[in-house]
Amino acid sequence: MTLEAHQAPKRLAALGPTALQDRAALIIGASRGIGASTAEALVATGARVVLASRDTQALESLAADLRSRGGDAWAKSTDMLNPAEVAAAVAFTVEKFGGLDIAVNNAGVSAKAALLADIPDEEFDRLLQINVRSVFVAMKHQIRAMLARGGGAIVNTASIGGLVGLPFMAAYTASKHALVGLTRVAALDYAKAGIRVNAVAPGTVMTRMLRSGAAATPEGEARLRALAPMGRIAEPEEVAGAIAWLCSDAASYVTGVAFPIDGGYTVP
Repeated sequence: MTLEAHQAPKRLAALGPTALQDRAALIIGASRGIGASTAEALVATGARVVLASRDTQALESLAADLRSRGGDAWAKSTDMLNPAEVAAAVAFTVEKFGGLDIAVNNAGVSAKAALLADIPDEEFDRLLQINVRSVFVAMKHQIRAMLARGGGAIVNTASIGGLVGLPFMAAYTASKHALVGLTRVAALDYAKAGIRVNAVAPGTVMTRMLRSGAAATPEGEARLRALAPMGRIAEPEEVAGAIAWLCSDAASYVTGVAFPIDGGYTVP
């Protein structure tokens, strides 16, 4: 007897439609994949959102779609590597909505597999710059806005690479471990100020990038499915649902966690 891999639910369970009613949210890295799904999830629970990334066309299209369905969503072209533009995105959110209650830092990059000794120094620096330093800068501006608001919730997109070692991915793994550490310290620094800081640690997620890359062939997709005990690849909506929950009052006593969403990959 064999066990079939459990299929992703057709309609994912969500928080109630007013769980984040009128909360002001900024999502950096919102143009596609997990970021776009997070925008959908936050708007579906009543939040007002600013969508930020470099892909202005995709942002405008998503924001227009969300508004057509009654959401309050706006696009702000933002290069995560430009501190001035990140500060401007936070200021834009505060100006638009009167404050900042929720921040999701989803921008980040992966890397090609390579042995540690074969990774160029500049590639290591690039991963740390995008996956860690840019989030550090973003959090500084977000936290200042939330202090003025009296509290808030920040969620950073890490990876299972922030929880365990990934072979042939030294720079990526180092960057995501650093991001988890940054998240935990920020949670401790601002716990008494009412700011909760958490991270999600997704495993393999079926994004457009994955579909055109490692999962482009049936064989490649099968190899990725086999990595998780649940025997399947996550959908972006499943990560977005966890992010929305971490931003909500349902998670009011949760801070400093790196929440694995990996189908059991990191189970000891």
